[in-house]
Amino acid sequence: MFGPKDKINENDTPVMPRATTSPVSRTSSKDITTLIGEGCKVEGNFYVPNFTRIDGIVKGDVHGDSGVIIGNSGKVEGNIFGTEVMLYGEVKGKIETQKLELKKGSVLNGDIVAVNLITESGCIFNGNCVMNENVQDNVKELSENIANV
Repeated sequence: MFGPKDKINENDTPVMPRATTSPVSRTSSKDITTLIGEGCKVEGNFYVPNFTRIDGIVKGDVHGDSGVIIGNSGKVEGNIFGTEVMLYGEVKGKIETQKLELKKGSVLNGDIVAVNLITESGCIFNGNCVMNENVQDNVKELSENIANV
């Protein structure tokens, strides 16, 4: 109580940070500037210039210059266009991206147009897939057109 603060009590066990399965493996929470939280329901088409995480429900298209993360509780009923898409939740629509990661437990009912596709065991994909090197040009063009509207 009155001794130096740096003494370690033998009965104290260090508290380790809890391991998470957060979908931001390479993206820190500081990089995510747009968040649609769990329990939120939004309708409409969105243009987001920075990394976006969706844990709620979106009915509409999502256009992003950067990455889009659909969390475990996230659902999108619409198309997603972005540089990088990580799917942990559910999407009913087309995904056009440079890099798509379908994580364990994710569900995609729609088509994929991508340069890179990574799937984990346990994901569900129902649709067509086209591997196309020109996807990035298409995504940039779509984003520029939407930003000018």
